[in-house]
Amino acid sequence: MATAVSTDCSPDRSTELSSATNALQWRQIGDYYELRKRKCQRVHSKKGKYFDLGLFYKDGKFYAMTAWCSHMGGPLYNGEIEDYNGSAHIMCPWHGYMFDLETGKNEIGIRQDVHPVKVEKGQLYIQYETELSLHPFL
Repeated sequence: MATAVSTDCSPDRSTELSSATNALQWRQIGDYYELRKRKCQRVHSKKGKYFDLGLFYKDGKFYAMTAWCSHMGGPLYNGEIEDYNGSAHIMCPWHGYMFDLETGKNEIGIRQDVHPVKVEKGQLYIQYETELSLHPFL
């Protein structure tokens, strides 16, 4: 993919270029058949720990949401997937809060951001603002 280079360094132009860099894009995560072997896992963001995602697999479907519980920051990717009120939920390992994997909603009103996931030609993708990896960025 070609990257546009500009010598225009006006504040408006730099903001425009920065916004374009952080635009939502489909980020390739890895092989569908390998990824489905783990029910819960962390996906690292190039932007840093607080932008990491949890990737969850239940009944043939993948879900992606913010990795850290919105209650007190527990690692949701270390939680357990449970059937709760008729849908798949992730349970926070710290305090047991349950979040719907499809919507990110919780019964008491707190919620997680959820992100679209797709599979194409055997590869799994997450739509997100930054580069993602199964391994930490150095």
